[in-house]
Amino acid sequence: MEPDTTTRATNNHPNKNNNNVNSNNSTIDSGGLVWNNLSVCTHNGTFLLKNCNGRIPNGQLCGLLGPSGAGKSTMLSALGGTLVTQGSTYTSSSSTTTTTTTNTTFATSMNGTGGLRMYGDIFYVDSTTTTSTTTTRATTTNETCHCYLDIQSGKVAWLPQKDHFFNMLTVQETLQLAAFLELPDCTPVQRQYRIQTVMDSLGLTQLQHRRIGEQESGLWHNGLSGGEKRRLSLAVELVANPKLFLGDEPTTGLDSTLSEKVVKLIKKLVVEKEHIPCLLSLHQPRSSIWRMLDSVILLAPGGRVCYMGSTDEALPYFANLGYHCPPETNPAEFLLDLVSIDTEESIQVASKDEARIERLAVAFFDQNNDNDSNNKNDKGLFRVPSTFQNTVAVRPTRRRDTSPSVSWTVSIPRKFSRFGKLLQRAWRQNIRNHQVNAVRLVVSAGNAYFFTNVFASVQKGRPYTVQTVPDRTALLSFGVINMAMMTVMKTIDLFAKEKPVVLREQQRRQYSSLEYLLSKTLAEIPLDAVFAVIFTTVLKSCSGVRIGWWDLTAVFSLMTLCGASLGFAIGACTPTGEMALSVGVPLMVLLLGVGVITPSGGTKNDAIADYENEHPSFFVTILKQLSPIAYAIRAVCIAEYDGMELSDPHSELHRRRGIFTPIIVWIRTIRSIFRLGGLALVQRGDQILEELGIGDDTYGGSMMHLTVLSMLFLLIAWIGLSLQQRGPHQSRS
Repeated sequence: MEPDTTTRATNNHPNKNNNNVNSNNSTIDSGGLVWNNLSVCTHNGTFLLKNCNGRIPNGQLCGLLGPSGAGKSTMLSALGGTLVTQGSTYTSSSSTTTTTTTNTTFATSMNGTGGLRMYGDIFYVDSTTTTSTTTTRATTTNETCHCYLDIQSGKVAWLPQKDHFFNMLTVQETLQLAAFLELPDCTPVQRQYRIQTVMDSLGLTQLQHRRIGEQESGLWHNGLSGGEKRRLSLAVELVANPKLFLGDEPTTGLDSTLSEKVVKLIKKLVVEKEHIPCLLSLHQPRSSIWRMLDSVILLAPGGRVCYMGSTDEALPYFANLGYHCPPETNPAEFLLDLVSIDTEESIQVASKDEARIERLAVAFFDQNNDNDSNNKNDKGLFRVPSTFQNTVAVRPTRRRDTSPSVSWTVSIPRKFSRFGKLLQRAWRQNIRNHQVNAVRLVVSAGNAYFFTNVFASVQKGRPYTVQTVPDRTALLSFGVINMAMMTVMKTIDLFAKEKPVVLREQQRRQYSSLEYLLSKTLAEIPLDAVFAVIFTTVLKSCSGVRIGWWDLTAVFSLMTLCGASLGFAIGACTPTGEMALSVGVPLMVLLLGVGVITPSGGTKNDAIADYENEHPSFFVTILKQLSPIAYAIRAVCIAEYDGMELSDPHSELHRRRGIFTPIIVWIRTIRSIFRLGGLALVQRGDQILEELGIGDDTYGGSMMHLTVLSMLFLLIAWIGLSLQQRGPHQSRS
């Protein structure tokens, strides 16, 4: 949708080639990030960012200020390339330049009708780069390369608001994996050198062997401090040697002192040492942080630009408009007050704020036009090189080498190596989590022992009688339920903690969702099998269940695999860990409800029960087919009762041969019928299975169904995780 052209200052056509640009080529020589007529709007024409021109030279720190809803995150996403989902490549070459730009009109919606639309041109100008990220042509050091950067290319560093890691890894292991994924073309020696350089710069060398979740604090471990984690996040972003650094409110959640240290560290490393452009969205920065900024962008609600330029010229600029900053007032707070709308006061106050913001936006646009018409060479950040004014821009795609030799001799080994690294990380995360593993060990053994005492009739040495069938069925069922609930809830919790890291890495095309899920599943199997062995060993040794230890352990081990896969599916299809738990608990209750077998059995001649069994609702039928609890219980019951010969519960009375023995036997039989139903009359194990409604099932069939469910849940997890990625799903080869 084309932006409205009725308003001169704020609704100027985003694709119109403005002549309000300084033609001075010093902009190109200095290099940096440049954008022209950048706008983002929804499908119904609501602007989130409107007609923004600007430049951040290499080696400068720019602050992005604005109230909530002003479009700060939208602007960062647009400049970082996370709003773009598809496009093509256009290259305009001359004797001295190679130019690649963004698409002038493209949508980010999945269905093509909704979502966001972005207009404008974005460039990265680098006079020292020798290779464009979107062309295969190499340039000499005397040439200037103008290329499009996005976060998928690995050349954009994005520092998030919160720090997310695999907390059982050490600092060095975290950076080693980041370097391996971000720098696939470098040798191990080169990657290690880059890691050591970044750690030395950030003061992480002395912490390199400490786990992120391991800081001595009595018996329990708290992990790295907030400042240390922030430094590690910065190291992860800088290890790839990026060309652009973006920070989405990097000081959120930090106290004022730590916030100042973080910004000072970013300025020292990113701006002064790495010498790349840096843009940080800041929430109410203190005066000391304001003084660190080289330039500032001030956004008003609706994505309107009210100022873009040097911080030294900001206050004089607004003073010329009649807005003077009071003495001893933080300039950042003063500017934020100018572009904020007070919605809690009367409508008149809000209208006055809106009129002031409109005036500021119009004034800045007019000032921009006036400066360009007079060909003034000031320090304004909104200068766009005239070289780019007549460029027809399209969205570039990443360069791909389709050479067969690379595909078969380099790409395949690289993928196996990458999978091995992911598997190693997942294994370390699981095996080093000593606290969780210790709790699972105690709970597995303790619950098994507890269940054997609750169902005391199933004891070793006792004969197999019909009276023990309910307790046997309940004991095995509760064991399956216990294992399923523990595995699913554990997986949901751990997956929720890892998911932000996984999405961040996949957004950079470092690996596919399938690679992560397979590596995670393979790492889960050995440990889950160990706890299944512990549970079944205690259960078998402390009770009189007939099922063999191998069969029992096989069912419980496969149940843990299926439960972990279900946990992955729930976590991947929900946006947050809290929602995953909110969905997971009631879903498990439903799967439990349709999976439990009634120990009292049922009568096949009961017409009502027969009809309900043969004609369940469609919803119940689907839930039964998807319930791993149902098929695990079927498997253990089949292995328990198949071939079982029941003893006569009245044999002791028959040996006495008393005159009232038949009457006593008859009374006990009647009582058993009332208590057990049809089970009271069975004499063999196959009859028990018939009464339980699983006479036609087999142990192998139930195990196969559990295997299929595991694969199905992994497939659902793969689809859910892929859909949550913002950007292409291809992994970096």
